[in-house]
This record gives sequence, C-alpha cells and structure tokens, in this order.
Amino acid sequence: MERTGPILVAVDGRASPVPPDDVRRLAGSLRLRFPGRDAVVLVAGWGGAGIALRAPETAGDVPPPGHPPPPPLTGGGIPGPESTMGALLREMDRRGAAAAAMLSGDVHDATQDWLGALLAPLLDEGFDYACPAYLRHKAEATLNTGVVYPFTRALYGWRLRQPLGGEAALSLPLARKLLSDPDWRRDPAQAGSDAWVVAKVLTGDARACQSWLGAWPGASGGPREDASLALGRVLGLVFREAERHAERWQRVEGSRPVVTFGAPGALDGEVPRVSVDRLVATFQLGQRELGAVWGLVLPPASLLALSRAAAMPAASFRLDDGLWARVVYDFAVAHYTRVVERRQLLLSMTPLYLGWVASFLNEAGPLGAGAAEERVEALCAAFEREKRYLISRWRWPDTFNP
Repeated sequence: MERTGPILVAVDGRASPVPPDDVRRLAGSLRLRFPGRDAVVLVAGWGGAGIALRAPETAGDVPPPGHPPPPPLTGGGIPGPESTMGALLREMDRRGAAAAAMLSGDVHDATQDWLGALLAPLLDEGFDYACPAYLRHKAEATLNTGVVYPFTRALYGWRLRQPLGGEAALSLPLARKLLSDPDWRRDPAQAGSDAWVVAKVLTGDARACQSWLGAWPGASGGPREDASLALGRVLGLVFREAERHAERWQRVEGSRPVVTFGAPGALDGEVPRVSVDRLVATFQLGQRELGAVWGLVLPPASLLALSRAAAMPAASFRLDDGLWARVVYDFAVAHYTRVVERRQLLLSMTPLYLGWVASFLNEAGPLGAGAAEERVEALCAAFEREKRYLISRWRWPDTFNP
C-alpha cells in the first residue's frame, strides 16, 4: 500500500537553534532517499503564541520577554495545546502530507539508512506509526529498560523496545485521528506527549511498527544525578496514560512482537562508567529515610524484601524481577489513587529505581549485548506474570493487601 503526497519532517530547535546547513543536508537526504516526492523540512521553535513550526530561516526566534523557553522535546511532557506534536499534526493535515517524522535535532548515525527505516514503512508498507529504536549500551537508557519498556509492554501487549524515544513517524490518517481526539481540550497538559501518542496507537487500530535507526543520536551516559527529574517527568506521563486506558489494558494478556525494520541490537565495547556503590548507597539511604512514604504505597511483604536487599553489599546487590515489577505496579496504583501527592510519590521512587539499576548492572555488566538483552526479556516476562497483581490492586486498592 503505497501512499502518495509530500513528506513533512519537523526538527526540534527549541533547546538550541538548528544550523541551516543541517536543515539543507536533511532536505537533500530526503530527496535522495525518496526521489520524486516533495519533502518539507520545518524547525520547531518558540513563537509569540507558543510552539510553532517555522521555515528554517526564521527558526532561531527567541522567546518573548518574560517567557522562558519550554523544555526540550526529548522525554515528552509538552505542556499545552500548542505542543510541537500538535503543531506537526495540524501542519500534516493542512498540507495533506503522506507521512511526517518528528526528529530530535541531534546527529543521526550516518552509516544507517535511518530515514528509510523511519519513513518507508509508512510510505510503502501502509503502517501508520513507526516507533524508533536505537543501539545503546546496556548501562544507558536504564529508565526505559527497567520501567518504561516492561511496563508499557505488559499493559498494552506490544513489544515496542523503546516506546518513548522522542522521535516518531506518523501517517496522515493517524494524524487526523489524533487531531480529533477530545484530549486536546480536556487534558491539554498531556495531549501531544510521546507517551500519549504511543498509548493511543497501542490501544487503537493503527498499524504500528518499530524501526532501528542505528546508534543513539543523543548524549551518552548512565544514570545521572537528575534521575528524580526524569522519573517525575516520564513516569508521570506513563502512569497517567495507564489511568486513561485502564479499561483496555485490563483485558490484555501476554505480549506480541511488532513488525521491525532495520537491524536490532545494542552496542558492545566500552560502557559508560557507573558507580554501583553510589547507587546502592542511595537505595539504602532511601530505605532508612523514606519508610513512611513507602509504607503508604507498598505492602508489608515488599517492604520486608527491600529491607533485606538493603543489607546486601554493593557487589552482590540484587532485586528480584518479580519484586521490582510489583514495586512499579504499586507506584502506578498509588499515582492513580493519589495516596501520596504525585510529585512527592515519584520523587520517593528514585532510590528504588537506582537500586534496580545497581542490581541490573551487577547482573548484566559482564554480559555481551545479546545476553544482556535476554536478561531484559526475562524482566519483561516477570512484568507480564505479575500483571494480575496490578489488576487486583487497581480494582481494589483499599482492600487488596498481599
């Protein structure tokens, strides 16, 4: 099923201006990869009315006085109906674009046909949504590996390896369907985020695929000191979508692979240095000082298991996969029921998450890329096995206490 019409590409230029030469190179690459098609490259910038897509020559606009620039697109959490995704969807509809891609603005892997992998499935194969995936070291993107991927997979039943990559490609039919969604009016703070789009795709009838685009175009590095900010931003979005689509995901069992384009895998070789000792120390500090908050979220059995884990030395520190899945599910339920103020709730999860990272690095550190991915698959299987626990807690949050 070949789609006709122009191609639209939006490049995120809000965090820093996108050099005109980069825009010209991207436009040239599009013309070479998709000859005979009109290709339009626009840059997301900050205009007087909010976020707007502009021609490259005006993309360097600065925010108006008294208005700080919004956060970068990568990671989601785009506030308001004037989001970049909203602007892209409207521009697609106006131009009748066959497909459009949202790009982060970082330099992509020049050794890969990443434009083809991202856009060709929509233009040539009839898919509606292409979710990007990138080659990463096992010590990178641990929030996706340990929470977002297994949680999203278990809930919605599709194996999108990196569901919140900050980049995506959409077809015109999907764009128009998303534009008509009432969430733009009733939940403008969430509508347009990558978590919102992915949940709409996975719970709807759109044809979704994933495309491997080569090495990650962003900065490398393991868990950073601002892990709490990432948790608050990303999991706030993911948990909110779980609440929105609870009626759908409670009927989903197991998971299925999605059609995949490009070569999957991870990067071998030197990995970013991460101090497991420091991660475990943060977990132990949280276990001592956040017991009152955790006690409102976690059942006694989980609290006891975490207390025992805190007594382990850093070199042999482990968190059981089933325990970790239940902890994530308990925090999702607490976010839904507001048993703790949501920002405080997600901040209190940071030591638990860093503890899981320490456990994962202790186990996966010596493994090659293939074996490390098998370890991730085992974690995802645990999330799927424990889904009944989530459903029980979600339906009866005040009475279910294992």
